[in-house]
Parts: sequence; C-alpha cells; structure tokens
Amino acid sequence: MSVAESQRPGTESGGPQRVGLLAETVGEALRRQARDHGHRPAVLWEAGEVVRRLTYTELEARAQAVAHLLGGAGLVVEDRVAVWGANCVEWVLLEYACALRGLVLVPLNTAWTDEETAAALDLAEPSMVFTGADGRGAPLRERAERLAGTCPVRPLAGLLECPEASPTRVTVGPDAPFLMQFTSGTTGRAKGALLSHRSVLNAAHLRERRDPASGGVCLNSVPYHHIGGSLYVVLGALTGGGAFVVVDRFDADQTVRLLPLAGVTHLGGVPIMIERVLDRPGLAAAAGSVTTVALGGADISPRLIDRVRDELGATVLTTYGQSECPIITCSTPGDDPVALATTAGRPVEATEVRIIDPRTGGVAGPGETGEILVRSPLVMRGYHRAPQRTAEVLTGDGFLHTGDLGRLDADGNLTIRGRIREVIIRGGENIYPAEVEAALARHPAVTACAVVGVTDPSWGEVVGASVITAGQAVQAAELETFLAERIAHFKVPRRWRFVEELPMTAAGKIRRVQVKQEMNDQDPHDPDTPRDTAERRAR
Repeated sequence: MSVAESQRPGTESGGPQRVGLLAETVGEALRRQARDHGHRPAVLWEAGEVVRRLTYTELEARAQAVAHLLGGAGLVVEDRVAVWGANCVEWVLLEYACALRGLVLVPLNTAWTDEETAAALDLAEPSMVFTGADGRGAPLRERAERLAGTCPVRPLAGLLECPEASPTRVTVGPDAPFLMQFTSGTTGRAKGALLSHRSVLNAAHLRERRDPASGGVCLNSVPYHHIGGSLYVVLGALTGGGAFVVVDRFDADQTVRLLPLAGVTHLGGVPIMIERVLDRPGLAAAAGSVTTVALGGADISPRLIDRVRDELGATVLTTYGQSECPIITCSTPGDDPVALATTAGRPVEATEVRIIDPRTGGVAGPGETGEILVRSPLVMRGYHRAPQRTAEVLTGDGFLHTGDLGRLDADGNLTIRGRIREVIIRGGENIYPAEVEAALARHPAVTACAVVGVTDPSWGEVVGASVITAGQAVQAAELETFLAERIAHFKVPRRWRFVEELPMTAAGKIRRVQVKQEMNDQDPHDPDTPRDTAERRAR
C-alpha cells in the first residue's frame, strides 16, 4: 500500500496527530486490490432470485473495458463525464472507468427538474453524459438529450457487457481532480466542488478504519449522486478490501431480504431508512451478520441508537462532512448513546477543526458556539469555474469556512448547533431556503415568504413555508403543484402557514428563528392548519 505520512501541528481540535494517508489514485487502488485480493467479492447485486457478484479481478477488467470505450470516444485526461441515473452496477463501472482514464465524474441528482439539470450541465460542460432511470424508474435519456445540447448522451445500460480491452495507462497523480460534487448555494445556483483522488479515497479510508465491519459487506441505499454513495459506499468498500450491495432505491423489505443473502456486515443510511428496517418483521432472524450501522444525513435520536444496539447488537457510527470536505469528524466504536446522538464525533486524523466568532473572526473560547472551520488535505480544490465563491470559503491559511455553527467540548467532540447558510436536511437531502423561496415567489398570489426546516420525527426535517398572499384565495395544494414543476420534489414544502405578516428585524430582515419556532409549534393535525402533506406525499 502506498502511504504518505502526514503531520499537523496542534490546534483547537487537539494535539498533533500522525497518520498514514493513501498516496494513490482511485484507479491505482482498484488495481492494487485486484492484484492482492482479486478473488474477493467486490460488488454484489440482486438479479431475480439470486445474488450476482463481481470479484476485484472482474471489476477491474470490466471497468477497464468501459475506460477503453471512453478513450475511443476521444475523451482525454480531466474531461468531465456526467452520469444521471439511479444506482446500478453500470454506474459503479463508470465511476471506476473515469478513475482509470483520469476523467472527472459529474453525478447529477435524479430528482432535479429540467431547469436544475440544465444549470448543472451548463456549469460542468461535460464531454459526455450517461443516463439511466430516475428514482421512480422513469428513463432519463430523452430529457438529457434535450438538455445537453450537442454533448453526446449514452445509456448506462450495456456497460456491463463492454468487450474486454487491454489496460490503458494514463498519467494522473493523487491530487488530480476526480469528482465534481454539486452543492446548492444560497442563491439557488448549483456549485460544483472539485475533489481530488486523494480527497475522496482518504475520506473513505479514514471512515472505513473506524468501522469494525471493515472488509465485510456493506448495504446502504443512499443514491450514488450523493457523496455518501459514490464515496462512502463505493470507495469505502475499495479501501477496506470489502464488498457492497447495489440497490437502485431504498426498500425496507428488500433490505431485510438481502441481509442474509449477501452476508451483510455493515448496514448504513439516513435515520428514517434504519427506522423502517428495524420495524420490519423477521429482521432479528435476518440480521445476524450485521455488526455495524452507520447513520448520517439528519439528526439522530438516542432512541434510534438504543434500538440498533438492543435489537441488532451492532455498533453505531456517525460522520460529519460536506461536499467541500467529505469527512471532518467521526464517532468511534464504544461512544455512548448520548455522545452519538448529540455530537458529531471527533476530528478524524490529519484534520484540524477551529471554531471562530462569525462576527469578529476571532477564535471562540472552549465550549463557545461559532462557525466551524476545517483544515485538511481532503478539502476540495475549489468550486468549478467560480474563483470568487472559492475565495469566500477558502482562506489564505488553508482553512475552509464550512458555514456551519458548532462547538467543541473538552473531549474534542464537535456539536453542530445550526447552519449559517440555513440549510434544511430532509432525510439526507440538503435543501437551501433561498432556492425554494425564489421559486415560490414566482407564483402570482405570493407576495412574501420564508422557508425553514420543520422538525419531523421520521425525516429529521421537512420543508415548511410561511406565506403572505396577495389577498386572493390560494391552497397549499396549488402551491405544491406550482413548485413541483420548478424544483425537485424533496424541496417542495410539506408544511404550510398562511400569515398576514412575517416577523422582521429592525434592519428589515426576516427573523427566521421565530418563523421556525412558530412552524414547529403549529400542530400539523390541527384542522385550522391549511394542509400537512408530509406523510402522504413524502418520498
């Protein structure tokens, strides 16, 4: 294993830490596993009544065949390849083919509207787009051809059957770009965080080394267009020499069925997924091999952690990161339920966390809340084609401004206290109020609005909107239909409050904390509530 030693000076997050980081590309890591552990299963998926698999030797060969296809199409190092489709084995082959070919993978969210997808394609300017089906099974190719202009669009289907090809070697190093991860901004325009091979591979590696089930079989239904899928699921298995199960969407019954069939040792997902799996009959008999459950993407309740431990006898792991730095903190086996539920764990190796007062920029005192800054070799290279926005978050001393609020306790645990950028996290999906408000304001009956996250026991948060209308009658259903044509379904508000005025500061800004409190205090089952569709319409 190619390893570089990294040492950081002591900071607010703790003393010096020395750690071995992987000093190779994703393609080199795949070749290494195929050479050293070629017989081991790498990818598993359900096909009818059987579970099919690829060993590391087979995975490398098939990924190489796809890489040959990309080279034959004229793509060269650092060209961008977009992929728009639900999880499938072909998606995985394309990810590894891009790594072998020195290309940049650009995942697109399958829930995006045409407007959102067109904006992302305009920013990324890919040389080729591969498509499959969206999260509901609808094919995406026709939409992609309409939106991609002259860019070639090809199907993911068939990549598994590409003819074998001799290995192709390209010259790229660990710091070359590999993944463009989209993260929405407060303006509603997508930003593309460019992550290097070193960043994605070591984020997966540092998380994997905390997992007692490392080297086993992972089942996590998060979509691969999320960093949790393309990085933690796909590359996490690679760095640990283990395998993962490909499923195209979350289904609790399928999950329970696959646990014994695939010999799953590591189960992961957002809290609502794990809750639904725990509620399925027959789980205890099926989950005998599960030793670790990874949770993330939303607030975690102590009750859920207790259920995982009591009903599965499994270790719980939690992780905090973002598109700009995939891993910042992580829990460790043996952390107590309170720490797991109320903190995001401690900074991972080679990572410094600093808390600053967002008003003054000075370092906050012990236990004080402020903006979370992180310095790490895993931080993004920058936002694609956005130098000014990059300069706003990457300081001259190497620290990344995360935009999140938090505090460090005496043990080094990081507690997330809120988000400066007011992001709403619904079941692992990041939603930015400004984008939803901009879309909602386009309705002729809406004169003003404020969008906030409303606490929800299943999703962590759902989107809530407090709205002032122009005196004409308008129903929540009409606004939901209007928004569904402009933003992804998971961004559409499911809690509504029609008001005569919004709470404002003396400077004329909306008091979002008060709006959030008022919406959380509102009983969703009150007949006077205009409509609550969270349970009926949530996907």
